[in-house]
Amino acid sequence: MNDYENRASDEKYKDRGLIIYLAIVFVSTYIYEYFAVIRVVFSQTDNYNIANIPLRLSVAMFIPAAGALAARLITGEGFREHRLSVNLKDRKYVFYLLAWFAPSVLTVIGCLIYFIVFREDFSVNMEYIIGVYESRGVSGITSQAMRMQALSQGITAIILGPIVNCITCFGEEWGWRGYLVWKLKDKLKPVPLMLVTGVIWGLWHLPLTVAGHNYNYDYPGYPYTGVLAMIVFCISLGTLLSYVTLKTGSCIPAIIGHGAINSFSAIGVYFTNNGGHSLFGPSPAGLIAGLPFLIMAVILMWLMVKDDQKEK
Repeated sequence: MNDYENRASDEKYKDRGLIIYLAIVFVSTYIYEYFAVIRVVFSQTDNYNIANIPLRLSVAMFIPAAGALAARLITGEGFREHRLSVNLKDRKYVFYLLAWFAPSVLTVIGCLIYFIVFREDFSVNMEYIIGVYESRGVSGITSQAMRMQALSQGITAIILGPIVNCITCFGEEWGWRGYLVWKLKDKLKPVPLMLVTGVIWGLWHLPLTVAGHNYNYDYPGYPYTGVLAMIVFCISLGTLLSYVTLKTGSCIPAIIGHGAINSFSAIGVYFTNNGGHSLFGPSPAGLIAGLPFLIMAVILMWLMVKDDQKEK
């Protein structure tokens, strides 16, 4: 077999794995989340199952990894390029630090932007979060005590969040960044690669967005604008996670970054008097609070384009 035939065979091999992966991940996720989450949420009658929705969502996070495992086994490609090594050579530890701390910094900046735009939502008295606790039967919480809790939880989330969330985030990142991104890397230029993988990741969240997981239901254009907002956020965050993965050759920093955002993303809600405008913030998944992530994504895309041009 000549070189051209070898390359054609390799491309067909990659395409097969990609199709198998996407089919398994999307079909399994949509079916599972319909029966395990969406039907329960909209029925609003099964209190036991509603209370267990966070656990059910954690299970869903392992579907991308399961899809990558199945695709590797079905195609026979194996695990030689498993993308799970720790690579700290040549100052690559910088990308691990970027993944660890950038999500928290960008989240804080996004909260500041959000509260500048929606000044009426900001409150140091923590009315909203205190109301949440009171609705659960916890009374007597003072604003000062809640501020101290927000501070301690925020610090803990920054330092330990990536570690605490590493198992569930492995479930997503070994699939998205450890498999999908590498399957498409040689097919697409850096900007299309970030856009396509971000859109795919965003559409994977579609059932939960419809079920109100990220934005509730009380926003203009539900659920279409919510789906669009989630896609924008997945492109933004996905660019950061893909960048550190491509730079290190490992999805470990992506797991760290995903764990960091999952642990810290709700911090802005503590400082609202009404929970915020879900479609816009203060969660970084909002269109306004997520602006720092989008700006960083543009910068990282530009850096990747420059690196791609240097390699030619």
